[in-house]
Amino acid sequence: MASSEREYYCEDYEDGHKLVLDFFSAESESECKKNIYKFTDCGAWISFHDYGVVVGSIVEGSDCGTNNYTLKYKDKFSAEDIQRVISTVEDEAEIIWKWANEMDQDGKTDAEKGYDWPLL
Repeated sequence: MASSEREYYCEDYEDGHKLVLDFFSAESESECKKNIYKFTDCGAWISFHDYGVVVGSIVEGSDCGTNNYTLKYKDKFSAEDIQRVISTVEDEAEIIWKWANEMDQDGKTDAEKGYDWPLL
């Protein structure tokens, strides 16, 4: 990688990383992880990488999770992009939770009845 590419990459990393921390009112990655879990209905998670962040959620009451969504620093994502990903994860988690946990009048969930995975 050429020197100018590394500088460009580092600038993208710093800007994107700071944006994510600011979005979650966090001063560190560990504080950001706590805040996203605490302040989302689904208890979402976030992982930090040198290329960006990945957001998803494990759904309580099921052996399933939402899709994982990657925001890459080089794509110069915005606060609106972060919010869109969180909203998508929240929506998916709700759909999965209902599929795995809500019983119908027969006392069975859609998962128990063998209905298709809800995110197809």
